[in-house]
Amino acid sequence: MKIRFLPKGLEYTFETGKSVLKLAAEAGAAIDGNCAGNGTCGKCKVKVISGNDEKISREEKLLLSVGEIRAGYRLACKFRPINDVIVEVPLEEDAVKRKTKLMAMPDSLIIQNGYKKQFVRIEESTIQNQASDLEKIKKNCGLDERGTICSELIKKIPDLLSEKREITVTARQNEIIDIEAGDATTECYGLALDIGTTTVVGHLWNLITGELIGVNAVTNPQGVFGADVISRITYANESKENLENIHQKIIACINGIASEFSETYHVKLEHIYEITFVGNTTMSHLLLGVNPRQLAVAPFAPVFVKSVAGLASELGIRINKNAKYYLMPIIAGHVGSDITAGILSTGIMHGDGIHLMLDVGTNGEIVLTGRGSAITCSTAAGPAFEGASIFKGMRAAEGAIEKIKIEDDVRIQVIGSTVPTGICGSGIIDAVAQLINSGLVDWTGKFIKPEAMIEKNIPESIISRFRKSERGNEFVLAYNSDGEDIVILQKDIREVQLAKAAIYAGIRILMNRMGITDDDLDKIHIAGAFGNYIDIDSALTIGLLPKIDKDKIISEGNSAGIGACMALLFSDKQKEAERTAEAVIHVELASCTEFQDEYVKSMSF
Repeated sequence: MKIRFLPKGLEYTFETGKSVLKLAAEAGAAIDGNCAGNGTCGKCKVKVISGNDEKISREEKLLLSVGEIRAGYRLACKFRPINDVIVEVPLEEDAVKRKTKLMAMPDSLIIQNGYKKQFVRIEESTIQNQASDLEKIKKNCGLDERGTICSELIKKIPDLLSEKREITVTARQNEIIDIEAGDATTECYGLALDIGTTTVVGHLWNLITGELIGVNAVTNPQGVFGADVISRITYANESKENLENIHQKIIACINGIASEFSETYHVKLEHIYEITFVGNTTMSHLLLGVNPRQLAVAPFAPVFVKSVAGLASELGIRINKNAKYYLMPIIAGHVGSDITAGILSTGIMHGDGIHLMLDVGTNGEIVLTGRGSAITCSTAAGPAFEGASIFKGMRAAEGAIEKIKIEDDVRIQVIGSTVPTGICGSGIIDAVAQLINSGLVDWTGKFIKPEAMIEKNIPESIISRFRKSERGNEFVLAYNSDGEDIVILQKDIREVQLAKAAIYAGIRILMNRMGITDDDLDKIHIAGAFGNYIDIDSALTIGLLPKIDKDKIISEGNSAGIGACMALLFSDKQKEAERTAEAVIHVELASCTEFQDEYVKSMSF
């Protein structure tokens, strides 16, 4: 049998017995597998165009609306096709493409990476001058007697010089890594990749001019094995085949990004000479094909923390054969090289004052610097801020409500200015903050009773949106005549409370360790797409951040990606990254006796 994934038209031959989610993983189609195929999240919806022959499962009846079932929607994790089938996978390009806009390199940086491309003419040997061709090449390029050359390049020299004596030599530090005919002095490129759990962002740079050629973001294909790192660790640890499979997923993704850059910007893959990586600790392990199983159990010790370097070809990355890769150093089991890169790009280790850096995702990584020290922790925030555990939650794709205002009525802003189909992380924070500000939700996180709403003189247009359903109390954000209304459940508010409490408790513990209060904070740096799109007032309202002047709160964009670029373009930044990772003190919250108390105190609004 064959399955075809639309809209990309990917076809795959299969045998019966496997779910569409499993087939997507094998075929290379990106489908959200937030709950790792357990049928509990409902985020892997696909529309079956033909071949919808299998009976609807109990889980699908619970998680799909009547309208969705009639329209042919199924859960990819539960639908096991028995005939040829065509499924349409919802595209979430907005969610990843938005991350390409979060790039801003620091000013006044002079490119220094040791790369040189020189166009030289090699004189023919004579009786009077019998110097070897290689020695003449090294001399013309300014390499000293200790200069080396990649061994396989020596084989190219006779043919290159027999055709024409003019060649371009590429050197990295004091080593020749490429020789080619003609003048290719401007063709010298490098890649910097931020491997996120959800999204992989690549940056293509000219290593000679320091020009940013392009940015590309794609969904991490490992998502079919689960939205969170624990699900992926579990999958990888089940067998050597699984570990190799999830490793190859990210390698194929990297090759795909490189190929797309090549096609879009007419850059030959063999002209890409270096690649730098950052990612959380689990993603870093899976990138190298290292089993991350010990990251799922105490004491959460990683297999490695130092930076790792080698030939990109050793990982199966199809760029120049002599291209090297550099994976930035890790700080701890759940504080990865992406945080090292963020510290590097924000400069918080060197600035005056006290700085708090926050990277919010399924895990919340927190760094506090000042008074001559730097400390960090990681806290399990859960997937609420990414929409995964919210009833109508979704990624920041077309149709997602991203901004909300409640006054005399509810006003929403939808990505793509279209009919809303769900609510993304920034919208969830806005919704809860607006419900608090309007008096519909009390400090404990509960919806107030209808009679209390009347006593508070809340407009009828707002009260009418509050209702009870089989799911419990809920508030309608948007009515949908063609499908289910977009609502916020009481359970959703609890999910936000749990997530923000975990993060804020981590912040308080670090501040207590340093002996500071909110008034001592000079800056709060919020990293990633989360920081770029959330409303700061809403974040302060729900108690996600310390109460400081919002002018002191900075959205840093993709600080991890920027740090990866800095390590690519400036050799000294790699050394600085090593020193940074070693200097930061990790606080393991699992061993902090005060964490539970801080967590409970942080729960209320």
